[in-house]
Amino acid sequence: MEQAGFIVGIDLGTSKIVGVLGRKNEQGVISVLASESIPSDSCVKYGVIYNIDEAAGKIKKLISLLENKTGKKIGKVYVSVAGKSLRAIEHTETKLSDGITPITFAMLDGMEQQAKLNKPDFFTNYSVLAPEYYLDGKYEEDPIEKTASAIEGRYRLVIGRPNIKNNLVKSITGKAQIEIAGYLVGPVAAGALVLDEADRQAGCALIDFGAGTTTLSIYKDGLLRYMSVIPFGGRTITKDIQALGFVYDSAETYKIRYGKVGKDKNKPEGSVSPDVDLRELNKVIQLRQDEIILNVINQIKLSGYGDQLDAGIIMIGGASQMNGLADYLSEKVQLPAKRGVVKRVYINNAAELLQNPLYTQALGLLLFANENCEKKEEAPKIEPVAAPPVIDPVEQKPPQRSRRSIFDIFKVPDMGDLFKED
Repeated sequence: MEQAGFIVGIDLGTSKIVGVLGRKNEQGVISVLASESIPSDSCVKYGVIYNIDEAAGKIKKLISLLENKTGKKIGKVYVSVAGKSLRAIEHTETKLSDGITPITFAMLDGMEQQAKLNKPDFFTNYSVLAPEYYLDGKYEEDPIEKTASAIEGRYRLVIGRPNIKNNLVKSITGKAQIEIAGYLVGPVAAGALVLDEADRQAGCALIDFGAGTTTLSIYKDGLLRYMSVIPFGGRTITKDIQALGFVYDSAETYKIRYGKVGKDKNKPEGSVSPDVDLRELNKVIQLRQDEIILNVINQIKLSGYGDQLDAGIIMIGGASQMNGLADYLSEKVQLPAKRGVVKRVYINNAAELLQNPLYTQALGLLLFANENCEKKEEAPKIEPVAAPPVIDPVEQKPPQRSRRSIFDIFKVPDMGDLFKED
């Protein structure tokens, strides 16, 4: 018997809008049923929707493609939250107790709900991440059933500009007529899918090299400690290459085909198009990559965790595929670097998607999705037929004849009705 319901995640990236439809079993393992991607063109910049109408049209098209593949109707979706204004901040909630009553899940949940209500000025609170707990000032990994006079929860809030959410609502709910089941921070969802618990405990820097932005997320002792977004990405590099005299599509093609950083950047691998000066191409690419990496190094220093990243750097995102980037990044940051891979323990099929960084965030959304996204077809309402009135023959009176005017006979309307507005 086929399992009912499914979940849908949509990642609105600067280069592509990606959709994945899947089903999650009782153990939380996901089976991908359909996936699609379409170019964002100019409707998404730095991970934020800029053209409401154009984005809505593309989302409708994406939904239609997924529906055609599965024969199912989609009523709601989970969406990724991204953008250059995103960052993580610390927030503390404190609850006083009598020192006798054991701490319960309900007490901790109440603190988390209170943290979700925290809204810094001019920003929206997009996510409240797992906290550290302190009982009477002392760290406690598992406070359940313990006692204390004061319970302190130290949370990480991921905040960003309100227009991120507002534009998602206008495009998806308002224009495309699709309900939003939940908002999930894209880099956090991707991190949950690619990072080992050992990496999060030892300390690592997850770098998402996207088209519009580069996002740095630092984990230590199992928790997200720092997040910063750098407003440069793969599309920035492509625009730099355009300055060499290429149209955008050619610049993107040459970047992917011949682009390379590091000491071997000018060594061709196979034949090179006569239109391309390999030395000039990779000089432009490396100059911009140096700027991005310099910003990453600076943010790692600002985080205060630069000397605690024993697991090194894990790279994700479409722009992380540039030849030589892992070795070059490792040399510059003085930390081991490798590409992140989606863990097969979470997804039991679609091996080609797991290897494609374009789909990492969309797949990560499914990891947190728990609400059925299938559109429920409402049965047509049948109006009850009223029974004919029962007439008491005793009270029934014979019809009274009356003189009718010429207006009654031909049903001529009242002249006042002719001038009534619709």
